[in-house]
Amino acid sequence: MQVKKLSDLRPDEVGVIERVDTPEEVMALVQMGCCEGAEVEVKHVAPLNGPMAICTCGRTLAVRKEAAAHLWVKVD
Repeated sequence: MQVKKLSDLRPDEVGVIERVDTPEEVMALVQMGCCEGAEVEVKHVAPLNGPMAICTCGRTLAVRKEAAAHLWVKVD
């Protein structure tokens, strides 16, 4: 298993959130279910460093790449 930043995942990659760096900066994501142990799937990544769409806890969220860089995901 490999641990990567969520911002480095590609569409259709699935993993489990292993660690959240500086949770105060991404508190909105944590409150929506992006916390340690949650499964997350990348649905879409916008070009030119745009936001990414992720699916976690039964909902789809738009996440800025800067925020996704604070979430570390364990992938197979």
